[in-house]
Amino acid sequence: MAVTAGSLVLLLAPVRAAYTMPGLLTIATLRLPASGEEKEAPLSQEQTFKMLQAGVPSMQIEAFARDDGIDFAVTPTVERDLRKYGASESLILLLKKLSAAPPEQPPSPAVSTENSDLLRQADDALTRKDYSEAVKALKTVIARQPDMGAAWFDLGFAYNGLHEPDEAVKAYQKTLELAPDHFLAHLNLGVLFLEQKQPQAALEHLQKATTLKPESARAHLNYARALAQSQQPDAARKEYQEASRLDPHLAIVQFELGQLDLQQKQPAEALTAFQKALLLDPKLAPAELGSALAAEYLNDNAQAIAHFENYFTLQPNDMGARLQLGRLYIKQKDTEKARDIFESIYRVKPDLPGLTAELGDANALMKNLPDAEKYYRLAISSQPNDADLHRALGQILLNEQKFPEAEKEFRTALQLNSHSRDSAIGLAFSLNSQKRYQEAIPLFEELAKSPEAEPTVFFVLATCYDHLQARKEALANYELFLKMSKGKYPDQEWQATQRTKLIRRELSK
Repeated sequence: MAVTAGSLVLLLAPVRAAYTMPGLLTIATLRLPASGEEKEAPLSQEQTFKMLQAGVPSMQIEAFARDDGIDFAVTPTVERDLRKYGASESLILLLKKLSAAPPEQPPSPAVSTENSDLLRQADDALTRKDYSEAVKALKTVIARQPDMGAAWFDLGFAYNGLHEPDEAVKAYQKTLELAPDHFLAHLNLGVLFLEQKQPQAALEHLQKATTLKPESARAHLNYARALAQSQQPDAARKEYQEASRLDPHLAIVQFELGQLDLQQKQPAEALTAFQKALLLDPKLAPAELGSALAAEYLNDNAQAIAHFENYFTLQPNDMGARLQLGRLYIKQKDTEKARDIFESIYRVKPDLPGLTAELGDANALMKNLPDAEKYYRLAISSQPNDADLHRALGQILLNEQKFPEAEKEFRTALQLNSHSRDSAIGLAFSLNSQKRYQEAIPLFEELAKSPEAEPTVFFVLATCYDHLQARKEALANYELFLKMSKGKYPDQEWQATQRTKLIRRELSK
């Protein structure tokens, strides 16, 4: 009777190892930039009326007024118009209080007529975002009056507009030498350090900003960002919560809270925060993506898919997120849907990292072996040191009965990862399929030592010994296989039973 193990080849997993938790893979996708610098710009009467007419909530206007101050007096006529446009009593009371207090300015000496003209030119240039002209005018003023704090502050703002952060930092630091309690100089300097990935340097200035203006939601938000970047999640959470208390309408605060929770592997809390962000701003696309990732982490696949689809209505060209959706369909065992998504991405962005490997997996699961081989080879061309890709390709080649090529891939996989049990199994199978039993037996014997050894290992080991006429060893392994298989492999169980009977008769002679 012929002894064969060929039908067991497809019992090995054809695709790569399980995926990492999705939120951690795509966390960078969610990161929004830190809020930009702020220039001294008190809220005007016209701006206040326009915001009220546009439906901006009074509470949010209060936050702007607390942060920036106002440049108008609340006369009885102004108060009447505020009420007409729907201002709350709380907003009106705050504006009355602020109207008696001038906006913050760093102390400066008396300004000459020439410098006054240059400062106006600089201010006009800053308004037009002509930062080069502003720098030229401000440097002239500072050369004449180096102790003018307002000029140094505007110079820092202009340099930042020119994307010269080092010069901007120097100008803000000089501002703080002249005015140590200048709120916006601390805030802007902290934001600059955040943008330069220097959260420790940012902490001092942003904490000072929250001390100088504890009512500033913007200061607490940026302080929270610095704490989060400094790996202080609990302290960051408290600052985010304070920013939210001061301005409940800031969707970005809830979004970043969700981001923090996702990083801390707290998907339920993250999902709640992302949902709050979407209530405040339904078009905040990253909050939709965050919701999708958090829901996927919670294994709520239906909700995750819904949020992915909402996200794509806002960001249709995010191929990385589409790749994540395809992975989700793989998890749901809707492989055909996943493959369609991967192929649609491939038509647009064939070089997207990880895409060809996913196409290999999808086609392997659908038993489209030639396509699986093609895409795994493409993936390996860009990731030649990925052991699992070589293993997956080896398994496809084994299933295609390309045994020498399969052997080569399994050997490469083991060179890259000597602890890969699947690669060792694949190599042993490929040698057995080439009838190189003497080489296969040591591999199968080593695999058989594991407490998790699969029944198929013992069956194929038995066939190897059987081919070499080593009857006692063959019998022992057939018997172990029959003891372990328990009806899972009926064809091989029938064969093992027949061989066991024959070998026992032969040994009894």
